Amino acid sequence: MSHVGNPYLMKQLNRSTILGLLRERGPLSRSDIARLLNISPSTVTRIVSELIEEDLLCEKDETAEPVSGIGRRPTLLRFNFLARLVIGVDIGGEKTTGCVADLQGAILYRGTVPSISDGDRSKSLPSLLDFVEELIEAAPVPRDKIRGIGVGVPSIVLGRDGIVVWAPALGWRDEPLKRLIEDRFGIPTFIENDVNLATLGESQFGVGRGIRNLVSIFIGTGIGGGLILNGELYRGQEGAAGEVGYMVPRPELLAYSYHDRFGCLEGLAGGPGVARRAREAISGGAKTSLDSGNGDLDALTAKQVFQAARDGDALAQEIVTETVDYLAEAVANVACTLNPEMIILGGGLTQSDDLLLEPIRERVRRVVPFLPKIVLTQLGGDAVLYGAIALAIRATREDISVQGAVA
Repeated sequence: MSHVGNPYLMKQLNRSTILGLLRERGPLSRSDIARLLNISPSTVTRIVSELIEEDLLCEKDETAEPVSGIGRRPTLLRFNFLARLVIGVDIGGEKTTGCVADLQGAILYRGTVPSISDGDRSKSLPSLLDFVEELIEAAPVPRDKIRGIGVGVPSIVLGRDGIVVWAPALGWRDEPLKRLIEDRFGIPTFIENDVNLATLGESQFGVGRGIRNLVSIFIGTGIGGGLILNGELYRGQEGAAGEVGYMVPRPELLAYSYHDRFGCLEGLAGGPGVARRAREAISGGAKTSLDSGNGDLDALTAKQVFQAARDGDALAQEIVTETVDYLAEAVANVACTLNPEMIILGGGLTQSDDLLLEPIRERVRRVVPFLPKIVLTQLGGDAVLYGAIALAIRATREDISVQGAVA
């Protein structure tokens, strides 16, 4: 069915276009808008007046110089990023951080609570809902001005239904988190895997701004990744795109079943994998400063292994070198498969970037003819939170654009 000449659709399109222009390039005058968008001045004036009334646009105090150098200065308009707010939530295994942000991503309020109250996982979901209520109450606007809630969870998420498939740290399996939050608060809610959101956060607000094709690899207890392709988050058929922790770095590992625990790569190069390889070497008789002599190796951490490598311990240096090899192989494979402009490394293990970043770059440089930029996360521990903000803003942008566009 043709929509040519449909007044409602034309108005909706003009509203959306004007808002988008001012969001990206404002402040601008009404005449600037008409000229840049090739819309009649009368149409611009009418729509701008409505958008000002809805508080989506506001007039700046200063004015622009007249084009001719004489006459009255035109008033400049800007997008009102405080007209509507969003909520972002990052649910971790130990703590949950949430915030209230404006439509530019500026955080106005933030708070943190334990993800599991009193060590009781059965309380984790009620506690989350109470925390979201706290964030809504902290917002400096009425509840109906909160456009959306973005939530990052350590789990594969089933698409638009927002079902958390399995989050072991929280005890959630097949949890309809989107429905539960929306039923209680009546605010559109969007659930996403935490590493996907960290990638989106870096793309929108961090080191990946302006990059249309990038990959992130986050290395911590596990290893996960996220993909931005042609400017959009790519999730894959089952929502599991970017799960680089399941890469197989050695052919003999194909004989084992890993997917019910850690993936092959993360079982070797994630934090627990690094510590496990050190413990096995020490138990096999390797001499190292990591062996305290009291026989308690269970508490050994990857952080300790990396520090011992800095201090010159031969075993620790060998394990770190192996870890770099495993990670560089994954980065090289991703670079060859997707040819991204940038690969971002993040997560707890990258706090040892002095032992990881440049060695990974050097190894990848040797084997990949089209080398992407390999960089560290800019947002650090806030990457997921900013991704949740970006998700809520993106998902509700069209709602803001069409509000009030009545025929």
